[in-house]
Amino acid sequence: MVKQKYYEIGSIAKAFKIIEILVTESEFEVRELCKLSELPKTTVHRMLLTLQDLGYVSQNPKKRLYRATTKFFELGQSVMRNSGIIDIAHPHMIDLAMEAGESVNLGILDGIDAVCIDKVEGQNPLKVDLPIGSRYPAYFSGYGKVNLAFMSEKERAGLFKDIIIVPVTDKSLKTVEAIEKNLGEIRDKGYAMDNEEGLLGIRCVAAPIVNHSGQVVAGISIAAPSLRFRKKEIPNMAKIVMKAASKISEEL
Repeated sequence: MVKQKYYEIGSIAKAFKIIEILVTESEFEVRELCKLSELPKTTVHRMLLTLQDLGYVSQNPKKRLYRATTKFFELGQSVMRNSGIIDIAHPHMIDLAMEAGESVNLGILDGIDAVCIDKVEGQNPLKVDLPIGSRYPAYFSGYGKVNLAFMSEKERAGLFKDIIIVPVTDKSLKTVEAIEKNLGEIRDKGYAMDNEEGLLGIRCVAAPIVNHSGQVVAGISIAAPSLRFRKKEIPNMAKIVMKAASKISEEL
Protein backbone atom coordinates (compact mmCIF):
# COMPACT_ATOMS: atom_id res chain seq x y z
CA MET A 1 0.00 0.00 0.00
CA VAL A 2 1.31 3.44 -0.99
CA LYS A 3 1.48 5.82 1.94
CA GLN A 4 -0.50 9.00 1.32
CA LYS A 5 1.46 12.24 1.52
CA TYR A 6 0.36 14.29 4.52
CA TYR A 7 -0.66 17.25 2.33
CA GLU A 8 -2.48 15.24 -0.32
CA ILE A 9 -6.25 15.72 -0.65
CA GLY A 10 -7.54 12.31 -1.69
CA SER A 11 -10.67 13.53 -3.48
CA ILE A 12 -8.65 15.86 -5.71
CA ALA A 13 -6.17 13.11 -6.55
CA LYS A 14 -9.06 10.79 -7.47
CA ALA A 15 -10.75 13.45 -9.60
CA PHE A 16 -7.60 14.07 -11.61
CA LYS A 17 -7.14 10.35 -12.04
CA ILE A 18 -10.52 10.28 -13.78
CA ILE A 19 -9.81 13.48 -15.74
CA GLU A 20 -6.52 12.11 -17.11
CA ILE A 21 -8.43 9.09 -18.42
CA LEU A 22 -11.32 11.11 -19.85
CA VAL A 23 -9.08 13.25 -22.06
CA THR A 24 -7.49 10.22 -23.76
CA GLU A 25 -10.57 9.03 -25.68
CA SER A 26 -13.86 10.44 -26.93
CA GLU A 27 -16.36 8.74 -24.59
CA PHE A 28 -16.41 6.33 -21.63
CA GLU A 29 -18.89 4.18 -19.76
CA VAL A 30 -18.89 4.51 -15.97
CA ARG A 31 -17.79 0.89 -15.53
CA GLU A 32 -14.91 1.45 -17.95
CA LEU A 33 -13.76 4.48 -15.94
CA CYS A 34 -14.01 2.41 -12.76
CA LYS A 35 -11.80 -0.29 -14.24
CA LEU A 36 -9.19 2.12 -15.58
CA SER A 37 -9.06 4.31 -12.48
CA GLU A 38 -9.40 1.41 -10.02
CA LEU A 39 -11.96 3.46 -8.12
CA PRO A 40 -15.40 2.31 -6.87
CA LYS A 41 -18.50 3.08 -8.93
CA THR A 42 -20.00 5.43 -6.34
CA THR A 43 -16.82 7.54 -6.26
CA VAL A 44 -16.52 7.70 -10.05
CA HIS A 45 -20.18 8.58 -10.47
CA ARG A 46 -20.03 11.39 -7.91
CA MET A 47 -16.86 12.78 -9.50
CA LEU A 48 -18.48 12.73 -12.94
CA LEU A 49 -21.60 14.52 -11.71
CA THR A 50 -19.47 17.18 -10.01
CA LEU A 51 -17.34 17.68 -13.13
CA GLN A 52 -20.51 17.81 -15.20
CA ASP A 53 -21.96 20.56 -12.97
CA LEU A 54 -18.73 22.52 -13.39
CA GLY A 55 -18.87 22.17 -17.19
CA TYR A 56 -15.81 19.97 -17.59
CA VAL A 57 -17.71 16.79 -18.47
CA SER A 58 -20.77 16.16 -20.61
CA GLN A 59 -22.91 13.06 -21.08
CA ASN A 60 -24.25 11.62 -24.30
CA PRO A 61 -28.00 11.44 -23.46
CA LYS A 62 -28.64 8.46 -25.75
CA LYS A 63 -25.63 6.28 -25.00
CA ARG A 64 -25.17 7.61 -21.45
CA LEU A 65 -21.43 7.87 -22.07
CA TYR A 66 -19.26 10.57 -20.50
CA ARG A 67 -16.72 12.76 -22.25
CA ALA A 68 -14.40 15.67 -21.42
CA THR A 69 -15.50 19.06 -22.75
CA THR A 70 -13.42 21.74 -24.48
CA LYS A 71 -13.20 23.58 -21.16
CA PHE A 72 -10.01 21.59 -20.49
CA PHE A 73 -8.61 22.83 -23.80
CA GLU A 74 -9.49 26.40 -22.83
CA LEU A 75 -7.57 25.97 -19.58
CA GLY A 76 -4.56 24.67 -21.49
CA GLN A 77 -4.71 27.59 -23.88
CA SER A 78 -4.79 30.00 -20.95
CA VAL A 79 -1.71 28.36 -19.43
CA MET A 80 0.18 28.65 -22.71
CA ARG A 81 -0.89 32.27 -23.22
CA ASN A 82 0.26 33.13 -19.72
CA SER A 83 3.66 31.56 -20.41
CA GLY A 84 4.12 34.26 -23.05
CA ILE A 85 5.42 31.99 -25.78
CA ILE A 86 2.33 32.11 -28.02
CA ASP A 87 2.03 35.89 -27.79
CA ILE A 88 5.70 36.29 -28.62
CA ALA A 89 5.85 33.63 -31.34
CA HIS A 90 2.63 34.34 -33.24
CA PRO A 91 3.71 37.54 -35.08
CA HIS A 92 6.89 35.78 -36.20
CA MET A 93 4.83 32.79 -37.31
CA ILE A 94 2.71 35.06 -39.51
CA ASP A 95 5.87 36.53 -41.08
CA LEU A 96 7.34 33.07 -41.61
CA ALA A 97 4.14 31.75 -43.21
CA MET A 98 4.14 34.69 -45.61
CA GLU A 99 7.82 34.20 -46.49
CA ALA A 100 7.59 30.42 -46.90
CA GLY A 101 4.13 30.42 -48.45
CA GLU A 102 3.29 27.44 -46.26
CA SER A 103 1.68 26.55 -42.93
CA VAL A 104 3.65 27.23 -39.75
CA ASN A 105 3.16 25.34 -36.48
CA LEU A 106 4.36 25.84 -32.92
CA GLY A 107 4.79 22.76 -30.76
CA ILE A 108 5.89 21.77 -27.27
CA LEU A 109 6.83 18.49 -25.66
CA ASP A 110 4.45 16.71 -23.29
CA GLY A 111 6.13 13.54 -22.15
CA ILE A 112 7.06 11.61 -25.29
CA ASP A 113 4.40 13.43 -27.33
CA ALA A 114 4.61 16.67 -29.30
CA VAL A 115 1.57 18.94 -28.98
CA CYS A 116 0.61 21.71 -31.39
CA ILE A 117 -0.13 24.88 -29.40
CA ASP A 118 -0.47 27.42 -32.21
CA LYS A 119 -0.57 27.58 -36.00
CA VAL A 120 -0.73 29.93 -38.96
CA GLU A 121 -2.20 28.37 -42.09
CA GLY A 122 -0.59 28.76 -45.49
CA GLN A 123 -2.44 30.55 -48.27
CA ASN A 124 -2.16 27.75 -50.82
CA PRO A 125 -5.46 25.82 -51.29
CA LEU A 126 -3.52 22.56 -50.87
CA LYS A 127 -1.97 23.03 -47.44
CA VAL A 128 -1.21 21.35 -44.13
CA ASP A 129 -3.87 22.13 -41.54
CA LEU A 130 -2.74 20.76 -38.17
CA PRO A 131 -5.40 21.29 -35.47
CA ILE A 132 -4.28 23.13 -32.34
CA GLY A 133 -4.10 20.60 -29.54
CA SER A 134 -3.22 17.71 -31.83
CA ARG A 135 -0.74 15.27 -30.34
CA TYR A 136 1.75 12.95 -32.06
CA PRO A 137 4.81 10.94 -30.99
CA ALA A 138 7.58 13.54 -30.82
CA TYR A 139 10.05 11.36 -32.72
CA PHE A 140 7.76 11.45 -35.79
CA SER A 141 7.39 15.25 -35.93
CA GLY A 142 9.77 18.07 -36.75
CA TYR A 143 9.07 20.30 -33.77
CA GLY A 144 8.94 17.22 -31.55
CA LYS A 145 12.39 16.14 -32.69
CA VAL A 146 14.04 19.50 -31.94
CA ASN A 147 12.63 19.32 -28.42
CA LEU A 148 14.01 15.81 -27.95
CA ALA A 149 17.37 16.50 -29.58
CA PHE A 150 18.47 19.23 -27.22
CA MET A 151 17.45 17.73 -23.88
CA SER A 152 19.90 15.80 -21.71
CA GLU A 153 20.63 12.15 -22.51
CA LYS A 154 19.38 11.15 -19.07
CA GLU A 155 16.07 12.95 -19.52
CA ARG A 156 15.60 11.51 -22.99
CA ALA A 157 16.43 8.00 -21.80
CA GLY A 158 13.70 8.34 -19.20
CA LEU A 159 11.18 9.27 -21.88
CA PHE A 160 12.14 6.36 -24.12
CA LYS A 161 12.18 3.82 -21.30
CA ASP A 162 9.69 1.02 -22.04
CA ILE A 163 8.47 2.81 -25.21
CA ILE A 164 7.52 0.58 -28.13
CA ILE A 165 8.13 2.37 -31.44
CA VAL A 166 5.19 1.77 -33.77
CA PRO A 167 5.92 3.11 -37.30
CA VAL A 168 2.97 4.97 -38.83
CA THR A 169 4.36 5.22 -42.38
CA ASP A 170 6.98 3.30 -44.33
CA LYS A 171 9.35 6.25 -43.73
CA SER A 172 8.95 6.30 -39.94
CA LEU A 173 12.04 5.65 -37.83
CA LYS A 174 11.62 2.18 -36.40
CA THR A 175 14.00 1.90 -33.45
CA VAL A 176 15.26 4.04 -30.57
CA GLU A 177 18.76 3.63 -32.00
CA ALA A 178 17.66 5.10 -35.36
CA ILE A 179 15.89 7.94 -33.58
CA GLU A 180 18.98 8.72 -31.46
CA LYS A 181 21.14 8.82 -34.60
CA ASN A 182 18.68 11.23 -36.21
CA LEU A 183 18.64 13.43 -33.10
CA GLY A 184 22.43 13.62 -33.21
CA GLU A 185 22.24 14.87 -36.81
CA ILE A 186 19.68 17.47 -35.70
CA ARG A 187 22.05 18.77 -33.02
CA ASP A 188 24.79 19.08 -35.65
CA LYS A 189 22.59 20.91 -38.20
CA GLY A 190 20.45 22.95 -35.83
CA TYR A 191 17.19 21.93 -37.46
CA ALA A 192 15.00 18.83 -37.89
CA MET A 193 13.20 17.25 -40.81
CA ASP A 194 10.04 15.19 -40.82
CA ASN A 195 10.26 13.46 -44.17
CA GLU A 196 6.75 11.93 -44.34
CA GLU A 197 7.50 10.08 -41.08
CA GLY A 198 4.30 11.15 -39.32
CA LEU A 199 1.99 11.51 -42.31
CA LEU A 200 2.55 10.33 -45.87
CA GLY A 201 2.65 13.24 -48.30
CA ILE A 202 3.70 15.79 -45.66
CA ARG A 203 7.19 17.17 -45.08
CA CYS A 204 8.24 19.71 -42.49
CA VAL A 205 11.38 21.42 -41.30
CA ALA A 206 11.65 22.67 -37.71
CA ALA A 207 13.97 24.67 -35.47
CA PRO A 208 14.26 24.90 -31.67
CA ILE A 209 13.10 27.87 -29.59
CA VAL A 210 15.13 28.50 -26.44
CA ASN A 211 14.44 30.55 -23.33
CA HIS A 212 16.71 32.96 -21.44
CA SER A 213 18.68 30.08 -19.90
CA GLY A 214 19.27 28.34 -23.23
CA GLN A 215 16.74 25.57 -22.60
CA VAL A 216 14.66 24.41 -25.56
CA VAL A 217 11.03 25.13 -24.70
CA ALA A 218 9.30 24.70 -28.06
CA GLY A 219 9.80 24.08 -31.75
CA ILE A 220 8.58 25.97 -34.79
CA SER A 221 8.03 24.24 -38.13
CA ILE A 222 7.13 24.87 -41.74
CA ALA A 223 4.89 22.10 -43.06
CA ALA A 224 3.80 21.48 -46.64
CA PRO A 225 2.68 18.75 -49.03
CA SER A 226 5.76 16.82 -50.17
CA LEU A 227 4.84 17.27 -53.83
CA ARG A 228 5.48 21.00 -53.33
CA PHE A 229 8.09 20.82 -50.55
CA ARG A 230 10.82 19.09 -52.52
CA LYS A 231 14.20 18.13 -51.14
CA LYS A 232 16.01 20.86 -53.08
CA GLU A 233 14.01 23.46 -51.13
CA ILE A 234 15.05 22.12 -47.71
CA PRO A 235 18.17 24.33 -47.26
CA ASN A 236 16.24 27.56 -47.83
CA MET A 237 13.30 26.45 -45.68
CA ALA A 238 15.70 25.43 -42.92
CA LYS A 239 17.42 28.81 -43.10
CA ILE A 240 14.24 30.85 -42.71
CA VAL A 241 12.71 28.68 -39.98
CA MET A 242 15.96 28.88 -37.98
CA LYS A 243 15.94 32.65 -38.41
CA ALA A 244 12.34 32.86 -37.11
CA ALA A 245 13.19 30.58 -34.15
CA SER A 246 16.17 32.79 -33.31
CA LYS A 247 14.00 35.93 -33.26
CA ILE A 248 11.45 34.29 -30.97
CA SER A 249 14.22 33.01 -28.69
CA GLU A 250 15.71 36.52 -28.42
CA GLU A 251 12.37 37.91 -27.27
CA LEU A 252 11.91 35.09 -24.77
